[in-house]
Amino acid sequence: MSVLLTNLVARTPNMEDMYSISELVAACDIAEHGIADSALNTPRMPGTPAHLLSRWQHSNAHQETDAWVIVAGKRQFVGFGCVWHRDFEEFYTLICVHPDYRKRGIGTLLLRLVEDRARQLMRDAQPGARVSLKGVISAKNTQARSLFEREGYSLIREFWSVTMTMAESVDGQGHAEHAGHVTFDVDVEENRLVGAEHLFDREGIYSIRQFCTYEKELRPLLIGGVEGEDECEECEERGALACAQE
Repeated sequence: MSVLLTNLVARTPNMEDMYSISELVAACDIAEHGIADSALNTPRMPGTPAHLLSRWQHSNAHQETDAWVIVAGKRQFVGFGCVWHRDFEEFYTLICVHPDYRKRGIGTLLLRLVEDRARQLMRDAQPGARVSLKGVISAKNTQARSLFEREGYSLIREFWSVTMTMAESVDGQGHAEHAGHVTFDVDVEENRLVGAEHLFDREGIYSIRQFCTYEKELRPLLIGGVEGEDECEECEERGALACAQE
């Protein structure tokens, strides 16, 4: 799929685009967290190359149909979005827009492409099952939060993603133990990092980043096989993107 924008082109990515997408993610990371740490390249950290690669290699994700990049002149990657699912019922998206190209409708286009694709795939969901689409974004990205809220998403969770860097050490027998990373999430309650204050004691050991999870219900739980009457028939037939553009 190729969509012409003002001096921009939207297309599906390929594996050769991974480096350019990584640079885009790093630029967003610096804008939202003040630093881009390539050492935190783990499948659990949202937005890292390893995280993207794990999504692309997922059995339920296909980059040729479920991912998009927005490219400016001179092959600069200014936007990226993808969608994957679990049993066609729980859909997830990752959207990234370069800080210099925000407020141009790129995020809106990507989010609507994602939702349109999710609505196509949800036809294979179990009858009566609830279907939702979730997105995890930086809590500091106020523009992205406003976008999700304008598009009908609700905030369902705020959490801190904490990555601990373990330096190389020597065990009791004199053998070197390899360095590594451990990542875990801590829910935020009343704007406080509950039960994790001690993580700030040793600077440089931990990376702590706050994220928000937004969700949109694409189909409610159907009781007795009876669907709600508020479903837009045209959206179901033509896709959410076509309906949203009217």
